[in-house]
Amino acid sequence: MSGPNDRLISELVDDLAPVRPLPRLRSAFSIVLAVWATMLGVVLLTLQHQPGARGLLANPVYFASFAGLVMAALGGTLSALAAGRPGRTKLEVGGLLVCVAGLLAAVVACLIGMGGLDLAQHPSPPGLDAMCFREGAFLSLLPAGVVLSFLVRGWTARPIRAALAAAIAAGALGASVVHLSCDFLGPRHLLMGHLSVPIVLGALALYPLGVLLRRLRG
Repeated sequence: MSGPNDRLISELVDDLAPVRPLPRLRSAFSIVLAVWATMLGVVLLTLQHQPGARGLLANPVYFASFAGLVMAALGGTLSALAAGRPGRTKLEVGGLLVCVAGLLAAVVACLIGMGGLDLAQHPSPPGLDAMCFREGAFLSLLPAGVVLSFLVRGWTARPIRAALAAAIAAGALGASVVHLSCDFLGPRHLLMGHLSVPIVLGALALYPLGVLLRRLRG
């Protein structure tokens, strides 16, 4: 009986391609954080002073915005990485909830700050919002590539949700670097120039990334 069974098993596995095992979740998470820390260090070292870093404790809205970006970055990264691993649905959903909650809290803090300030006396310099947005989007490309490189190697049961988490996380990672290097602390600028990066990237990349992940999943 073993002869036919052995031949059947051999025929079934003949066409299978070799696969690479997925890295451990915490290892992948550590790599993404290392990429972000390297980017932050390089950017801050190129500046003669770090105005944003000094303003964290001096400006509550600025601190709340940074904390929200960090929550969005960490939660979104964890959610996206967990999406490609079977049995990690709770971690995926929990990370996405932390991501959205952090971003929402940062937006609310900026709106409250805008309501408590005279915007006519604290206008954003011309073009500063767009400049910070472009820089944040550009700095998001590298972490986005790293997160997606791990995500596409797994099997994503919910590609749209995974794409949303990955896009917001990458945008928040890039925006947080700009946040610490920017010397303008106005709440409207923080909202339009910094927090808009993960929001816009999440909205624009949601569908195309979701389609890509669905096709890769087969």
